[in-house]
Amino acid sequence: MIFTARQLEDLHKSNGHVTLPVGARLTPLARDWVRSKKIAVRFNGLPANAQAADGAPPETLAPSRQSAATSTPVAPGTILWWCDGPCGAAKAALASQARETNLQPLQIPAEPKYLVAAVKQFASEIKSDRASGGILLVQSGAAAVVYASRCPSLRAILGTCRDAVQQGVEQVGANVLVIEHPHQTLPQAKNLLSQFARGRRELSDDVRQQLKELASCG
Repeated sequence: MIFTARQLEDLHKSNGHVTLPVGARLTPLARDWVRSKKIAVRFNGLPANAQAADGAPPETLAPSRQSAATSTPVAPGTILWWCDGPCGAAKAALASQARETNLQPLQIPAEPKYLVAAVKQFASEIKSDRASGGILLVQSGAAAVVYASRCPSLRAILGTCRDAVQQGVEQVGANVLVIEHPHQTLPQAKNLLSQFARGRRELSDDVRQQLKELASCG
C-alpha cells in the first residue's frame, strides 16, 4: 500500500491524526509532507515509538512481500481486504476504519489478474474462521461478485450505498463486500466500510436452508 501526500492530508483533516495499516508506505512527497507538518503518523498494532522519523514503520515490523500463492497468519475476527490497483480514496477510508476494526490486507499483488487468487484466499480464511469477512476494492464489481458466489463459504454483495450494505448483512449475513472504488468518494467509502464492519453476519434458519437448496442447482 502506498499513500500520497494528498491522502495523508485528507486523513488528517477528517480525523485530526493519520493512522495507517501496518505495512503502508509513503511516497517521497508524502514523507516530505509528514516532516514539514511535523505529523506523527500512527500504525495500527504498533507502539507509538515503533516507527521511523519519516512516518514509515521499521522494516523488521512491516509485512514482507509475498507471492499470490502464500498468505500470512490471520487473527480471528479479522476483516481482510484487497484492491485491484490504485484506489486512493478507498485506501484512505480503510485507514480511517482501521482505528475501529482489525483490517488486514492480503499479500497478493494489486492487479486485476489476481482477483481469483484473492477470492480463493478469502474463502479459505473465512471457511476456517480465521477471518470474519472480506472487502474487495475493484474497478468493476460484476466479476468479483460472480467469482465470490462460486465459493460456498462466501456471501458477497455489491456496496452501492449504505442501506444496501446494511440490508445485505442483515438479510443474508453478507461476509464479503465488493466496492467499485472509482465510483466512491472518501466519505461514501467510509460509510460503506463502517456499515459492513459493524454488522452481525448471522444467518437465519430460513436463509441457511435456501442457500443449501440453491447449492444443488445446476
